[in-house]
Amino acid sequence: AVPEGQPPGSAAAPPGRREVKVVVVGDGGCGKTSLLMVYAKGAFPEQYAPSVFEKYTTSVTVGKKEVTLNLYDTAGQEDYDRLRPLSYQNTNVVLICYDVMNPTSYDNVAAKWYPEVNHFCRGVPLVLIGCKTDLRKDREQLRKLRASRQEPITYSQGEAACQEINAEVYLECSAKCRENIENVFKEATTIALNAMKRAKRHRKRKVCSVL
Repeated sequence: AVPEGQPPGSAAAPPGRREVKVVVVGDGGCGKTSLLMVYAKGAFPEQYAPSVFEKYTTSVTVGKKEVTLNLYDTAGQEDYDRLRPLSYQNTNVVLICYDVMNPTSYDNVAAKWYPEVNHFCRGVPLVLIGCKTDLRKDREQLRKLRASRQEPITYSQGEAACQEINAEVYLECSAKCRENIENVFKEATTIALNAMKRAKRHRKRKVCSVL
């Protein structure tokens, strides 16, 4: 049975196992939900349906330890700007996503998502994710983009944005082709665990200095 307060399909972490809360943000339609669904459920959603709030629970092995991941999908649309901060409490790592074929979603990384996340999750490590990389070679998508005098966002532009928002790492992935999906969550989990370790040491030092 699923414990109270948890959505179906999620389970509580066994006692003693580390838990990491991962929140995924970015513009509506940038590929967040596909990334999460392919990773947590092994299925690519063929039709776009905007998420309001979804939680997936899965596990990942880092080193020799199994870690429970609580993955929170958020709504990127402006209508949910006031609701979304409810997801941010006790977050261990934030994935900021954009669509490499949508320059506006890339611009919003620094213009919208970084300021919001920095406000609600100050000090929480960030990982920048470029989604839908398979579409860089899609002729139809390229034609549409070039018709509006735009080009796909390059890897080096992604790295530049990563430095600008002080993210820990920049990663690219394709949910449709299942490229680099596992790596995204393994990296994010490792980064979160390291930050949690540092915070714990910092708290211990603080207690010692108070004593």
